[in-house]
Amino acid sequence: MKNKILISVLIILILFLCFSTYIVLKQNKQLKSLEIQLSERERIIEGLKEEKNNIMPEAGIHPIEKAVQNCIKKEDYTTAGMSKCVEDSINDWNKEIDKYLSLLKDILPEEKYKLLQISQEKWEEYKNAQWQLLEAGLTEKDGTMYINILSGDKADVVEKRAKDLSGFYFELTD
Repeated sequence: MKNKILISVLIILILFLCFSTYIVLKQNKQLKSLEIQLSERERIIEGLKEEKNNIMPEAGIHPIEKAVQNCIKKEDYTTAGMSKCVEDSINDWNKEIDKYLSLLKDILPEEKYKLLQISQEKWEEYKNAQWQLLEAGLTEKDGTMYINILSGDKADVVEKRAKDLSGFYFELTD
């Protein structure tokens, strides 16, 4: 009788071990599958991050902003040099605006692109009015630093529009 009980217990233990092994193997297979999916998603995310970093680097410094910083250093922080660097950045920001207007034209339906064109025309009016206000307020001030402040404030207006359009583009394409 003892042998039968012992054999029964051994059979139950063997069955339990077999079942446990089966469960572990099945879970390992599922885990491998999930790891492969995760790896693939991580690759996709890295690709998207790289694409984003080409446009908006992680450090939060846009390539145009970095170019202005390097230009100002190169110009040895002179008033005329700094103003020239910032004026160049305004041209670069305008090119960014044009680039994103073109990209948005490619993805927006015609009626929505017309709304963007109207928005751009209104923004141009705003920009001109804002620049007039800045010039009226700052050209009367004494000191050469106000030349650079005026240039910087003008650049900020154009930079904001470029970043708004790029953000809008990425919201639509994500």
